[in-house]
Amino acid sequence: MAAPGRVEQRRYRLRRDQLTISLASVDAQEQRFAQAFARPDLSSVRDLYHPDVVYLSPTTRLFDRPPRIEGVDATLEFIALTIEGCTDIEYRVDERAVVPEPQAAFVRVTFDFDLGVDRLRSVYAVLYHYRDGLIGQQELFYDPSGPFEKLRSAGDR
Repeated sequence: MAAPGRVEQRRYRLRRDQLTISLASVDAQEQRFAQAFARPDLSSVRDLYHPDVVYLSPTTRLFDRPPRIEGVDATLEFIALTIEGCTDIEYRVDERAVVPEPQAAFVRVTFDFDLGVDRLRSVYAVLYHYRDGLIGQQELFYDPSGPFEKLRSAGDR
């Protein structure tokens, strides 16, 4: 009980399972991904992932990997493999939406990068499912057999 004339202040803390995903939190998350890809330094986004994250992407077959990658280390290792050789990466969110139950977010990404003498673009969607306020599952949607959009070649610069 508070002393006379003083207002009792209670601190309320959300448990991780009570955290809600908002457009603002998705925007902050995606900004961190953009910075990580621009460096490139994926270790800077490690804390966004649940330790037991599941990563699903059609890209795995192009690298002779299983369709389901489990764990934060394996996830970051695979993502690093997919951007190996890419430079001047620009990761940009075009659209996003939050689904409250279960806590999830859809993000449409434009991913521009240099590979050799070409500037290329990949556009894909990501579905994030959250667990304890962290990314518990990350699933990418796109056609990995289709060609990248060519934005320019060395002669176009």
